[in-house]
Amino acid sequence: MVYANTNTSFLEGLNDVVQLNFENGDKYEGQVDYCIIRNKRINCMHGKGVYLFESNYYYKGSFKNNKTHGYGMFSSENGQSYEGSFKDGNIEGKGIMIYPDGRTYKGYYKNNYKNGYGVMTYPEGRIYGEGSRYEGSWKNNKRDGKGVMIYLDDGRRLEGLFKENAFIRE
Repeated sequence: MVYANTNTSFLEGLNDVVQLNFENGDKYEGQVDYCIIRNKRINCMHGKGVYLFESNYYYKGSFKNNKTHGYGMFSSENGQSYEGSFKDGNIEGKGIMIYPDGRTYKGYYKNNYKNGYGVMTYPEGRIYGEGSRYEGSWKNNKRDGKGVMIYLDDGRRLEGLFKENAFIRE
């Protein structure tokens, strides 16, 4: 284990910050603790840390037993980012996802899927050319349940029940 001399303000003031370099080129800088994986006791990412993927993605936040867990931020070089809750390595709970095409989702997740109440804003000139906003229930990444789709160019509203992304009735 190498103790890091970090300049990362996120880790400032933390004790026992270490740096781990992985065979695939990924790097971790942060706190560690022992955990059991495949019946072996090993050093695991545990506490606060920054994980840099060799592919220029990064995660900054809390870890538990080698998995993202608690509050954190994820960002990729294509412009996609997420800030919010993680549980056992998955996006879970409340958060904000910004997509490379300009869409923004603010709401709840379960096992990496949009699930529960959320608001998706679609920018003008993209998926819905006029720009729009959906507020309501989501299930497995799809508009599902009570909700309202508002078209930003003329104020039209579809309010009622949605099923697998389709408006079915008022």
